Amino acid sequence: MQTHRKFDISPQPNHSDAALALLRVLMRTCRAKAHMPVFEACALLHHSPGQSAQVYADALLRSLVQALPKPPVIHAVAAPERSFDENWLLALLAAISREDHISATFLLRARLPLHYRRSVGWLAAQLAARLDEGETNSFSRI
Repeated sequence: MQTHRKFDISPQPNHSDAALALLRVLMRTCRAKAHMPVFEACALLHHSPGQSAQVYADALLRSLVQALPKPPVIHAVAAPERSFDENWLLALLAAISREDHISATFLLRARLPLHYRRSVGWLAAQLAARLDEGETNSFSRI
């Protein structure tokens, strides 16, 4: 006698979907913004910790434009597929959220030069903390 297990395969919005939507929306606007060094952005945000997830996501995306050899590929909001860069960012945020320091370190080391790892890691950790608090439900003016 065989027993069949039922799995819920219905698509449900989750934490990574909200994060991906936020990153996709912000990537469209951050391309038009002025250049700001990663270290300066981190210093400014360090002294104003009450900022929203949107501010940290914007700073993270702008830093990745500088840190990666080519700008990250972030699709339009409604795109059904995910790029390698989107999957990498979501994996990094997930590793940080579950406090998997080994995976987060591996992901940072795999793609970033040494002098960007700490800053990008800090921005990603701050973003993950704010996403875990549920701040993605409302976007401020973009």
